[in-house]
Amino acid sequence: MTATLEHLKSLAGTRLPGGELVIEPHENAILEHAVRAPDSDPELAHPIWFVVISLRCLGVSVDELCEMAGKTAQDTLLFGQCVVDQREPLVVGARYRADAKITTTGSRTTRDGSRLDNLDVRTDIATEDGTVAGSVTATYLFKRGADR
Repeated sequence: MTATLEHLKSLAGTRLPGGELVIEPHENAILEHAVRAPDSDPELAHPIWFVVISLRCLGVSVDELCEMAGKTAQDTLLFGQCVVDQREPLVVGARYRADAKITTTGSRTTRDGSRLDNLDVRTDIATEDGTVAGSVTATYLFKRGADR
């Protein structure tokens, strides 16, 4: 059964385990090739690493996040938006720590009458010395199925 609105609201403020990641030179090279980054500084990581870190370092899988949100087989997970606030460049070979938290939740009715729930997850990304390099806020949308 799909999560109740009360359950969804109770998730706001929930801290996720977070995690750590080293931006390995070979992974940055693969990423830059994939996004066709022009001749970039080999010491600086591509900014898309903010999004990669926010996904790899939630401390839970996307499936586990869906389970927390009460997603059922009849529901559809959609990706709403992603806001990156970059304060410092990321460095190849550096270790980053991500702290993740469900900041807000909500629900609305779509034009077709479906219930559309959302979870906003903010991931703060810091260097080993604690300097905040930036943050990513991702909105996960759950279009609820017929059992709503």
